[in-house]
Amino acid sequence: MNAEVLQDRDHPAHAARRVAKNTAYLALADVTSKILGFLFYLLAARSLGVEQYGVLSFAVAFTAMFAVLTDLGLGTVTAREIARDRDVASRFVSNVLAMKLLASVAVILVICVLVNIIGYPATTIRVVYICSFYVLGNAMASYYCWVFQGFERMDYVAVTRIMQATVLAVGAVLMMQRGAVVERYALMYAGAWLTSALLAGAIAAARLVRPGLAFVPREWWRLLRPSLPLGLTAMFTMFYYWNGTTLLSRFRGYEAVGVYSAAFRLAMGLAFAGLAFSGGVFPLFSRLFLNDPGRSARALELALRYMIMLVLPVAAFGVAFAGPIINFLYGSGYHGAAPLLSVICWWGLFACLNSLLSNYFISTDRPASVTLQTGLALGVNLVLNLVLIPALGAVGAALSIVVAEASSLLFLAVLHLRSPVHVRVRLILSDASRVVAALATAVLAVAASTSWSVAFRLPVGFALYGFLLLVTGGISKGDLKILGTLLRGNDA
Repeated sequence: MNAEVLQDRDHPAHAARRVAKNTAYLALADVTSKILGFLFYLLAARSLGVEQYGVLSFAVAFTAMFAVLTDLGLGTVTAREIARDRDVASRFVSNVLAMKLLASVAVILVICVLVNIIGYPATTIRVVYICSFYVLGNAMASYYCWVFQGFERMDYVAVTRIMQATVLAVGAVLMMQRGAVVERYALMYAGAWLTSALLAGAIAAARLVRPGLAFVPREWWRLLRPSLPLGLTAMFTMFYYWNGTTLLSRFRGYEAVGVYSAAFRLAMGLAFAGLAFSGGVFPLFSRLFLNDPGRSARALELALRYMIMLVLPVAAFGVAFAGPIINFLYGSGYHGAAPLLSVICWWGLFACLNSLLSNYFISTDRPASVTLQTGLALGVNLVLNLVLIPALGAVGAALSIVVAEASSLLFLAVLHLRSPVHVRVRLILSDASRVVAALATAVLAVAASTSWSVAFRLPVGFALYGFLLLVTGGISKGDLKILGTLLRGNDA
């Protein structure tokens, strides 16, 4: 790509507007897909009951753990390289699609064999069979989303993800009228991903790059070499997320799985804004590092400030109102999920910060660091799960994943601070102290209003937090100037 074009694209005003726009698209996708996706799980939980919902949650987790074997890090590398040079898109897409198709078929066969070898009940095996087709749909849909991210067309990411969630939600509403059959929910789950994969392929072919299948082993190896550390990272991450669910099913049964999944799914949904922001700044990190590593570090510094503003209040309000939130959404049958949510909310905070730092390390050509971080998280989580789940059940699984996420965040932070160019910690801590002061006041004020419904208290609490953040200087004049520039759409 022409150097002048790249320089113009990375002009501070242009880059800021583009990151804001892409973050907005990803936030829209996250908000809509999380709401619709959560509606699917909520209706499934209410319709199936704790135990059968646990069966569905186990099948989803079991297939998701193995689905990561189709990723191999190729999506992240594709996004990074297309962001730097869009002329490589056709070669990457054609070869990667062929690899993913073959890998998906192999993984589906492995899943079907393993679930029989382990010896799960017949109903569970049937549900896993159906959910295994998620592997193919996810492999294709998620890869196209990486392609869209490389082209900085997060609007296409939004369309793809919203379609998948819409199919889930509409299907769940329709199934509520036909009786609680867990296999039907599994069929809808797999079908939603296959539908989104077809839509994403159609969008890519019409707008960005015509997909094809290139069976060129030499080219495959050239693509795999830089992506394998990222693939290993993805594998560690997925086993890290879902090994607790699998171990819970063996040690404590499907009821414990259902309660844990209810809390964890909600925490994942609450972290949408932070994860969307992290995805929005990834292409910018990649290009800034290529042209000016110093600017890349300053961009991370600013991103960390905004991330703390976004995700810390979500964690704090989640802890303060965990019981009312669970009762309002799931009903009294899931009261056991409340203490789990108050713990897992902190996982959401650490996960968002980890996502931002991980994207920064990947964009600065240090994927091995992220592989080590995810390996550390998986190791800590697995050991703690084996110790705590037999003793504490779902609470043990929640504690394990929070400690593991905090450990890996500490690892990445120390690694970054040892780099020649790093963020100014004192500045970030100073900003964070203002956030904490505003947040503590807002939480205490709203918590005292016990006569209000939680559906009213939470919006009021977030609004009060935003107001106090302005008053205490947590949002600076510089932040307001950037916001004004974005809203006016000029280059000021």
